[in-house]
Amino acid sequence: MKKDLEYKEIISKLTLDNFYILKENYKLKHTEMLGLLDYGLHDKNITKERKEVLETLKCKYQFSLIINESKIGIISDTHIGSELASPFYIKKSYDFFKDNNIDKVLHLGDILDGFDERDVFTKNELITKLYKQITLFHDIFPLNMTTYAILGNHDTKFKQLGIDLYKELSSRTFIILGPGGAYINCSDYKLFMEHQVTPSILVPPHYNYDVILQGHSHLFKFKENRNVFKIGSCSNLQPNYYNFDNCAPGFAVISTIDGLMGEIYNFKEDAIIHTLSLKIKD
Repeated sequence: MKKDLEYKEIISKLTLDNFYILKENYKLKHTEMLGLLDYGLHDKNITKERKEVLETLKCKYQFSLIINESKIGIISDTHIGSELASPFYIKKSYDFFKDNNIDKVLHLGDILDGFDERDVFTKNELITKLYKQITLFHDIFPLNMTTYAILGNHDTKFKQLGIDLYKELSSRTFIILGPGGAYINCSDYKLFMEHQVTPSILVPPHYNYDVILQGHSHLFKFKENRNVFKIGSCSNLQPNYYNFDNCAPGFAVISTIDGLMGEIYNFKEDAIIHTLSLKIKD
């Protein structure tokens, strides 16, 4: 309760000119300030004028997140709560990151499984089902390193039932950057994290990017003509079991040591195998 009051106090003080002043005064990290903006925007009682200020600040500062690490882990579409989700794959991916001195991870959306609109449940039954997914996330998701996440189309369904995933999932090491898309500056390369939501978040044409890291498709693919690096699912959901080549469960690593490189790692018979290295940009 005290924390909520402090958040509301900071949000009420924010203007178009004092973002960094309040950040310094309250000794907050940049990602925590971004979280505050989303916290405010999810307040049902926010005024139209205050909402316009927070949206302007989010647009201005969301894409200024800087990561200086030379290697970053990437996972997507974990769908925690689905029968085909795999805590094993998630844990093994993070074990790999730790063993290879990677301590920052990007999650490209569909963190949780949400619900299917065709399911025959009452509203209360659906809410109970969704909170079970949130509990399972806290039980199994590794929080020993920082993960920056965006919300996918399955995650945005929680809002339909009044459940705020920013509040339910966020911690100092699990930071939600926004629904559907977010920019990250990594060693002077601009990365755009993208996941299909409704309405779709498009890359604004006035932003330059070096690569789009894209979730949602559950397959690995690099579209060189658009610099789109599709990341497969870290679960057993379709189309993972159709074939091994590009649909097998797995994760990826982005490296900036020698230009911008992407590496794909798949799971086969519970073992991690390296399947592809690709040059994205010199």
